[in-house]
Amino acid sequence: MIMQNAPLNIGTEKWLKMKELRQVMNALGSDDGHAKIVGGAVRDALFNIFWKKKRAIGDIDIASRLTPDVNMERLEKAGIKVIPTGIDHGTVTAVINKKHFEITTLRSDVSTDGRHAEVEFTDDWIEDAKRRDFTINAFYLDLDGTVYDPLGGFDDLKRAKIRFIGDAKKRIEEDALRILRLFRFSSEFDVGGVDEEGLLASVELKSMIRELSGERIWQELSKILLSKRVMQSIPVLAVVGLLDEILPGHVGYDKFLKYVKRAKKLDIHDAIGRLSLLLADSHDDIKDAVSHLRLSNKDRDRLLSFIADYPKHDLNAVTLRRMMYSFGKDVVIQNLLKRGSMDEKTLYYINEYHIPELPYSGKDLIAEGWNAGPELGMELKRREQLWIDADFVVTH
Repeated sequence: MIMQNAPLNIGTEKWLKMKELRQVMNALGSDDGHAKIVGGAVRDALFNIFWKKKRAIGDIDIASRLTPDVNMERLEKAGIKVIPTGIDHGTVTAVINKKHFEITTLRSDVSTDGRHAEVEFTDDWIEDAKRRDFTINAFYLDLDGTVYDPLGGFDDLKRAKIRFIGDAKKRIEEDALRILRLFRFSSEFDVGGVDEEGLLASVELKSMIRELSGERIWQELSKILLSKRVMQSIPVLAVVGLLDEILPGHVGYDKFLKYVKRAKKLDIHDAIGRLSLLLADSHDDIKDAVSHLRLSNKDRDRLLSFIADYPKHDLNAVTLRRMMYSFGKDVVIQNLLKRGSMDEKTLYYINEYHIPELPYSGKDLIAEGWNAGPELGMELKRREQLWIDADFVVTH
């Protein structure tokens, strides 16, 4: 079926000339209409053109009218490595020169339960477009730059409006994660705002968020926390009650807004750092959040380190060096941001400073004649403190 064209051609985009992309598209039969680029890459390219922005073009996804086994066969025949990453759902991944291209067969929904969808393959572009979440994510693109817009997404993009395809409630009932995605895209675009119909449907169905996995929630929440309009989005999420579902036990957003304002001025973009300002400074609350969001051990340890017994101090270089040695750069930066004491000069100094290593070890003391045991440990600690007090200079 021929789809409605968007009112422009973007064939001059440099990323469309990528040889690896062209190899994959040619192998899939793009010239015969079997494959088109879809989703975020097309959306962001159009957004950049219309709004004169510079959003980076990230992963390039491809939609195919061919079944997954045929896509694999064609790619392998062309000498392209292919991985059956989600073949039951129609997805395979082509890999060339360490570049990955996700290829998904056109699909239509058979049934959904708010978390997962049962799909069937189709060769109908319109049916594939209708099962997507937002109109701005339903663009398709040929290698020659021809853009197809079957559902009126271009008019929404011109207004930077994130609008659900069809009935907002039905889209959310199919997958509750779309509530977070509505706010994520609205927050990433530094123009426009949240679609009213989508917002009302999200509030009505907010309890469905509880059924989502922590990993999926964090995947979207972390992007919201790093988005351009996060200082507008988090208060809205809190006021309408969505933040209670996304992050149970959050402590409000006043301190968060002050922290983000400071961090933005210093070009610091740290999702875990921002998350910590929405949580209480207690081990139990942080562990609850870690469990809820299924955070990694590394992220858990960072959150816990941010509430360590960190002493207030001045900003002279000697004190900063001692704090970095005792707590690490990450904790020092986080706490100075929270206190409102960080400036460009201090941040530059911290980033450039090389934290020294203790020039003594247990082996050194044993070589001096000390016996292994508690006394050796106490002597090592004593020398370490003398070394720290001498500003990391060996004095004897």
